[in-house]
Amino acid sequence: MGLEIRRKADGSLIGHWFGAYKDGNGKRKITPLTEPLPVKHFPGSLRDMGNAIFEASRAAALLELKNHQSDARQKGRADHLTERLIASKTGRAVEYVRLADLPAKWRGLERETTPGDNWLAWCDTIFKRFAEAVPCEYLHEVTPEQAGAYVADLRTRYARRTANGAAHMLKSAFARFMPLGTVAPFGSGITKRGKDTDGDTVHRRPFTAQELTALIEGARADPFLYPLVVCAACTGMRRGDVCRLRWASVDLRAGVVAVKTSKTGAAVEIPIFQTLREVLETALAERVEGAKYVFPEARRMIETNPDGLTWRFKKLVVSIMADPEGVEDATEAAQDSGRVDLAGILTEVCEAVQAQLDGTRRERTLETLRLYAAGESVRDIEKRTGWARSTVSTILHRAEDLSGLRFMPEASSGEGVKNQVDRLTRQGVTGGRTRRASVLDWHALRVSWVTLALSAGVPMEVARLVTGHKTVEVVLRHYFKPGREHLRAVLGDKLPDVLTGRNGAGVKQIGAGQGTVAGLAAQLKALSKTDRAQLAQMLKKGGN
Repeated sequence: MGLEIRRKADGSLIGHWFGAYKDGNGKRKITPLTEPLPVKHFPGSLRDMGNAIFEASRAAALLELKNHQSDARQKGRADHLTERLIASKTGRAVEYVRLADLPAKWRGLERETTPGDNWLAWCDTIFKRFAEAVPCEYLHEVTPEQAGAYVADLRTRYARRTANGAAHMLKSAFARFMPLGTVAPFGSGITKRGKDTDGDTVHRRPFTAQELTALIEGARADPFLYPLVVCAACTGMRRGDVCRLRWASVDLRAGVVAVKTSKTGAAVEIPIFQTLREVLETALAERVEGAKYVFPEARRMIETNPDGLTWRFKKLVVSIMADPEGVEDATEAAQDSGRVDLAGILTEVCEAVQAQLDGTRRERTLETLRLYAAGESVRDIEKRTGWARSTVSTILHRAEDLSGLRFMPEASSGEGVKNQVDRLTRQGVTGGRTRRASVLDWHALRVSWVTLALSAGVPMEVARLVTGHKTVEVVLRHYFKPGREHLRAVLGDKLPDVLTGRNGAGVKQIGAGQGTVAGLAAQLKALSKTDRAQLAQMLKKGGN
């Protein structure tokens, strides 16, 4: 046991004492003490005697170290006795797991079924991120406050479902690997399911039948994307299962695709209809001898650049989706802003330039105006004259200022494809989250398949056999998402005529002004004497 001092990187002394001692297991430990080190009175070496101030500080530090060592030994003996007691009761020694070892320990657990590689990689990511976020080495060192703060931070940066999934994974791992006799820090760090747990969850939106048709037709121009879109739409398989589809799982003679889903390991059989058959037969004709995968390029991309697959699909979605918030037509925008065609006002603009400019500037400006009025673009004028594009643009805008007439197009709103993709394919508020929830991506094709199948009257059990879902609740909560138009079409076809008004069977519509006292009075005045007599008789009978 003894006192020590430490120095900073620049060589200066740290302003408090350190103590060295041995714990209950005989291991040497170094602990920082709360007693300040009187740096100004340091004699140069702990072997030398200092002045009264320094020696008083040394004595206080020695007393603190002695008390600390006593507490450590007592705690060590208590921990040792506890470990022995637990081992005698359970027959298992207490194990202390490091946070850094959590991914490997989790993968090494015995399970009834073999988990998918994607799910295990997701678990690895969760554990590694947590280990980097907390200043602890072992699981039992993590406090409930640290666990709660980490979960709270997850919920500010990610969608609710993503954050809760990561928190529940950590809770499960800690509950399994915490030393026996200790309390897991995540026990109180997760909110229980409430009455409206799903209230703010953003779900994928299914494509309508018309949108699917447009999507498939739009993908024909891309020989890489087209077969993947068709396969995903016709089978309801996940993106990874489509990209990793093997020829061993395709039976064109029997007309069925038989695979095990990568996420749950469920075995599913999906019938091959004509649209999918054409894609598979084309892939078979182009198959390289010995190739295992139906779409080898997609298989390589899902392994090396999965985000690239998502981006290409979303660009396709944007190309076929109506964009109510998009930039308005350029012609209409020009008319609304008071801009006119230069060809119609060229004379006025040139006169203004000739009156206010001279020399080379005037000649250059006039030449640029004539070319632009003839239909040449700024890029074309750059190539023809050799002037920089910025110079050409400056000349044209100067002519606008001199003439007071506007003929140049307005500056773009600045929205590129990335912003358009985000606006049309994502949904939800951005309140601190790094990314909004995606509603139109590859998985939306799976949601579309389930929604269209169930809406068409396909039994739930048959749909689950195709998708591999184990419970009806999962299908109804996350995959059956009919839109308004979809509901109107389905209900209009299934409900009786008396409710839908087909064939004139519905309740007659109340005319304008009817249903009010004034409207009722107007109807009574319009009745004939015979109708009034019948109405009076009916009211008399009703009163009796």
